[in-house]
Amino acid sequence: MLAMRMRPAPFLSTLLMLLLLGGVSQQTHAQLADSRFGLGFNSLLSADNGFGMGFRGRLSTPINADLSFALDAGITGFILGGRDDATWIIDPQASIIVTLPGVEKAPYLLTGIGGYLDPTDNGDALTGPTVHLGVGWEKPLRESVLFYELNPALIIGEKKVSAAIPFRIGVIF
Repeated sequence: MLAMRMRPAPFLSTLLMLLLLGGVSQQTHAQLADSRFGLGFNSLLSADNGFGMGFRGRLSTPINADLSFALDAGITGFILGGRDDATWIIDPQASIIVTLPGVEKAPYLLTGIGGYLDPTDNGDALTGPTVHLGVGWEKPLRESVLFYELNPALIIGEKKVSAAIPFRIGVIF
């Protein structure tokens, strides 16, 4: 029977990789401890669907004092035509947020990519990836922060390109 021998080079490189990953996970854990969660209302003006209303949630993690990374998702219902003709849109986004100088109302810019998805999949619905660039403001409260933002998105459909203009207001905890 052949005995298996461990070669030192792969063993050391594996050990080094595990130590590096352990250090990264501690740093990531520290950043996640500083993460903030926001919840708010979403109104959306779409070139294809008209006016809709919904909810949105966001998790943001600071990279440094001026820069944050955010993941958020919302659901918007275009229900003004009644229940039978309602369209529901889910729009996840990944964004980079740059906070500009400010005390009472801190302005910020946000840009990134996302999706414009219709879960009802009625054949003529516009769906596809999005690119967004917007502006928002934060107003400090006692223990949380009020935010409001305008974040236009370009929807890249299979056969056409369209626009969506959301206005959001909510609270960051």
